[in-house]
Formats: sequence, C-alpha cells, structure tokens
Amino acid sequence: MKRVFALLLAAAMSFSCVPAFALEEVDPDKVAEAIKIEPNALQGKASTVTPAEEIAASTTLTPAYSAIPLNNAKTNPVARPQIIAGVNSSTTDDELKMWKQMGINAVELSIGAEELTYEALYPIVERLRNFENGGFEILLASYGKYQKDTIIHLQLEGWEEEIEKFNDYLRLMDQVNIRTVAIAWQPNGISRSGDVPVMIHGANAGATNMEGIDPYELKNDRMYTRDEMWKTFGDFLERVLPVCEETNVRMALHPNDPPVPYLGGVGSLIMSADDYRRAFDLANDSPYLGMKLCTGCWLEGGLLFTDDMLGDIDEFVRRGKVFEVHFRNVSGPLNADYSGYFEETLAEDGYGDMYELMLQFVRSGYNGPIFCDHTHRSVNSELLGSKTNRATSDAWIQGLIFAARAQVLKEISAQ
Repeated sequence: MKRVFALLLAAAMSFSCVPAFALEEVDPDKVAEAIKIEPNALQGKASTVTPAEEIAASTTLTPAYSAIPLNNAKTNPVARPQIIAGVNSSTTDDELKMWKQMGINAVELSIGAEELTYEALYPIVERLRNFENGGFEILLASYGKYQKDTIIHLQLEGWEEEIEKFNDYLRLMDQVNIRTVAIAWQPNGISRSGDVPVMIHGANAGATNMEGIDPYELKNDRMYTRDEMWKTFGDFLERVLPVCEETNVRMALHPNDPPVPYLGGVGSLIMSADDYRRAFDLANDSPYLGMKLCTGCWLEGGLLFTDDMLGDIDEFVRRGKVFEVHFRNVSGPLNADYSGYFEETLAEDGYGDMYELMLQFVRSGYNGPIFCDHTHRSVNSELLGSKTNRATSDAWIQGLIFAARAQVLKEISAQ
C-alpha cells in the first residue's frame, strides 16, 4: 500500500499544478481505499509463469519486468582464446598475484641459460603450477639463444653440436611437461630504427623508419641469401623433427620482424603467409611445426604479407598450425617496395581492426594462447611498473575475447 501511495505522490508532483506542500494534507488511507487494483491472474501459479505471461497479465500499476541478460562466459560453447602472461624465474609473487587477479591462469615461460637442466628448471615450473588459486598452466617456453640461434641459422662452425643442444632442450621440455617452444629464423633479432613514436600517448614503443635501416649492412661474416636460409631451415627440420616426435614437443615459428626480404645482410625466412605454407610443406605438414601468428608483423607487411588476412587466419587455425597468437597493432603497413614507416600502437589506435581479427580467431575455433607481445613502456617504470602497461593491453584483449565470443554465440543461435 505504501508503494502505491509513493507512485501516486510522484505522479502528482510531476503533473499537478497544485504546489507540492498541499499534498501533505492528503490522507494516504483514504486515497488507498479509493483505488481499485485488478488482481494478477497469474498469482496462483507463480512457480510456472514465464516472464512474457507475467508482463501480459500485469495490471496498470504493476511494473513491467525486463529480462536479465545472463552471463554465458562459462557455458558458451564457442572457442575461447586463452590470455597468457610472460614470466620467468625472477617473476615475483606479487606479479603472479596480479596476473591471477586479472583472471590470467596460463603463462609463457622464458628460460635462462643457467636453467637448462632438470634440477634447475623443475622447481621453477613447479612453483608456477602450484601457485595459489589453482596455479598456472605453462603453454609455451622460450630460450633466447635457441629461439634466434646464429650458429644454427647460418650453419656456422659447430652447428651440428648446437643442433644436438637444441634437441637436448626439447628433451628437457618433455621432462618438465612443456609441450611448445618458440623459434624465429632471424639470427640478428628484430630491427627497429629507434625513431620516437608519436601515437602512443606520450609513452615509449617501437617505431621503425625503413629509410633508417640498411637491409644489406652486414651484421655477420658475409651476406646470406634467402635461398640459403631456406636450406639451413630444412637441414634443421631434418635433424630436429624426429626429436619433436620422440618428445611430443612442438615448435612455434615467429615471422621475421619487420617482414622484409633482408635485414642485416641476412635473407628473411617468413615474410608472408605463403612463406608459412612453404615452411609447413618443407616439414611434410608435421603437427610439430606451427606458427606464432603475430598480427603485428602481418600488419607491418600489409598486402605484402597477405591479401586475405581473415582467410589466412581461418585456414591456419583450422589446420592446427597456430600455436600462439601475438596480438598487437601498428600505425600502418610498409609500402610496396618495403620502404615506409610504422609504429607499434595500442590495439585500438592502429590501422588494423582488432575486433574483426578476434572475431575471426573465435569463428575459426582458436582456443590457444594469446597476448600482446610488445607493449608500450612507461615513462616512469619505477613508479608505475612495466607490468602495468602489459596488463592494460592484455585487459583490452580480454574484453575483445569476451565480446567476440558473445557475437559468435549469437550468430550460431540465429542459424
């Protein structure tokens, strides 16, 4: 009854020309006696009534109920890319707690040279797997030297011994139950010109003007052609893939960055989607060779890398070739002659439509690891912490994953 009176009081104050203070003389009981409310016809079967029936049977004074949108994140049957954090043996408990509090439960582990023994590595992986609130799943490992190994890639003196060390590395991964390792056929690493970025809101990030990079400036003993690099890669696969099969450890191959024909006088192996197809053919489509699909590198190359990025994502995901996704954006693609300029931006600032890319990953059924591999650097890392910048990027990616899965579920439901 008090609720009815409150509604009448609000209506009177809104529409009546009578001053509000005059309402103080109204007797609520008399007003209530004059109101006739039709009974709700569904009152007797409240346990079986549907929301639509309830709304249809409600009287004028009964508020209409809106359907509550249900959170289907846990039960949604569509693919769910798994956000991960990059960690190493020096990652603190507080940092691990921060990832946990963000809902991140999987990691990529960077391994140091002194940790390439079972005795040294086992306590590290056990700490991660047994960390509070369920621990972390270690989805991928990387060791910098073997990821970009000049001796192996250029077949320098001692390369066969170096390959055997790589195979021992695979056997170690098997011992500690890590099933994917990172490789990148670029012995001199990524290249950036060091230009000051202008699109990162005052923070620091990678910026590259190809005019400031001499692709043929020798960084090694001589020039190495692209054909030579394909030859060394094939020799590597011939000696390593049998050990991958023996240990059940896969290799995730990162593209060259930037994806141009030559850097440091060394030919690039992966500078297009077709190069990935060639690599997989060279491995006889082995399930133990896949890719780190770096959206940043693909976008750097633009049409030089692919003329159908969404179609390529769909192909490689469905083929089971995407072992990890590096999810980042850039300001624009290189020119047709591999000249030009690009900056690594926040995902929402670059020229690539990251929502459409995420939609494609989900539509294609990708459930693997994903994270922003290159994040901006704080102007005051001591005050803010470098991990804060990565956390903001990964949180944005988490939002895209949630939105893309909801959209794909709607599409499925509408079929």
